[in-house]
Parts: sequence; structure tokens; C-alpha cells
Amino acid sequence: MQQHTRIQKSAKTGKVYVLFYEDDSCFSNFHPADFEAETVKKLVNPEMFKEEETLKFNCSEQYFMYHKALIVGDKKAAEFIHNSKHPMPMKMAGRKLNMNRNDIDKWSEKSREVMYHACLAKFSQNLELRKLLFRTKDMILVEASGNDAIWGIGIWKEDPRAQNEESWHGTNWLGEILNRIREELWEKPEFQTEREEIEKETVETRIMFLEALKNI
Repeated sequence: MQQHTRIQKSAKTGKVYVLFYEDDSCFSNFHPADFEAETVKKLVNPEMFKEEETLKFNCSEQYFMYHKALIVGDKKAAEFIHNSKHPMPMKMAGRKLNMNRNDIDKWSEKSREVMYHACLAKFSQNLELRKLLFRTKDMILVEASGNDAIWGIGIWKEDPRAQNEESWHGTNWLGEILNRIREELWEKPEFQTEREEIEKETVETRIMFLEALKNI
């Protein structure tokens, strides 16, 4: 079985990278995680939507693709995505959307904010996932996908170049968002007990949890 998360320290810079990709990693958008979140319909399609609503989602991919469908006003696709139980059909539905150049440009502009809201709700509302996120404190989260040069780095986590940011072929948008959310949640008073618990752990213990066969 392929390791879903690898912790690697750069010999050159001393930076520690959390390289993740497979669904078993809690940092993957495909990882199961129930949460409730307010939609951002007005962000993606203000001409069609004037009100927001709070909905239940079973993973961050679902929230993300739901809003991708709404940017083109495809309510049928959005409903299909919201009713889906597994992330792959959600992703496929998002890929099949009829998007013109203007839609693609709008989604490129808005998608990072949508992903931020999805991941913020996911980690805010799931204790064990949040503790794993906190265990990456002072590390750099990296989606090490060789297939994705936008949300990932365009390099697989097994490739030694993944430890060198100068060698990346992608922008690591997802990793950047997760790094940002970790820092925001770390400072929240309501999570002080968890923060103090993680601070008592050794680096070796944190790595053991992060690289475990299955994250929760």
C-alpha cells in the first residue's frame, strides 16, 4: 500500500515538508469529513444567487465542486454533487460542466477562496483532523501530486525534488491554504487545550501520527 503522507526534511534548507496525496491522508479533499458550512453562492455567481444557506457536506471536495457547478448556474449538477456519497463522482461531475472561457476565468479567480471556506469548515469542526493539522506546526504542507500543477506541485511525493521548492512544477495552492488555516486555528482561544497537547509531543510522535497507515 502506498504511503499517503511523507515527512521530509530538506538537507539544504532545513525546512520540513508534509508531502501528501492519497485519500487516506486527512489533508486530501477526498478524505471523509462531515461538516456544516454556509455556502458562498454570491461569491461565485452573484447574478443568480442573492441568499446563502447552511448545508451539510461529507468532504471538502463536495463543497468545492458544488460551488463550481453554481458558477455556471448548473443547479442540477450542484444537486447531484451535493447528493453524492463519494468524492470521485463529485469530481467527475465538476469536470463535465459546460464552461466557456469566461466561466473558466471566473472559477480560476474564485476557486481558492471557495477551497479556503471548505477546508476551514472541515478542520474547524473535526477534532481529530484538526489535531493532525496542528501536528504540522512549523512544517510546510504540500500536495505532492504529479498530476496537478495548480493545487499541487506537479511532482509525486516519492520524488526527491519535492523537498526543493525551486524544483516544483506547480503552485501548491492547496498546501498554501492548509498552511494558512493551520495558523489561523492555532491562534483561536477555543483550541488552546489541543494546541498545548500538541506542543508537548515530540517531533517523532507528531511524525508517527502524520505518517500512520490511515489518518482517522
